[in-house]
Amino acid sequence: MGIFKLKSEEDWKIKYIKEFNEMRAIYEKKLQKKQIELDNLKIEIEKLKNYKNSLKPKEKQITDEDIEFIKELRNSGLSYREISNETRWSKATVSRVLNGIYD
Repeated sequence: MGIFKLKSEEDWKIKYIKEFNEMRAIYEKKLQKKQIELDNLKIEIEKLKNYKNSLKPKEKQITDEDIEFIKELRNSGLSYREISNETRWSKATVSRVLNGIYD
């Protein structure tokens, strides 16, 4: 009787250890997948940071002389369209100049 009891205790321990090892292996696989996902996200963040650093603000392309010329044309009575045709700047740029955005 004593031998049978010891064998069943041994079986229970072995079964418990096997289940524990299986659960640990599954958990470790999940952790590895999450770590790979984190590494990929870190790489993506670095790419976006590098991309952000490569972007530069648009520089003012219109010269101060052109700004003054547009203002003179407007003071002489020309419309935005006429000023645009005369200076080859878009009506939007002419509008920005006359509304003080480039001042």
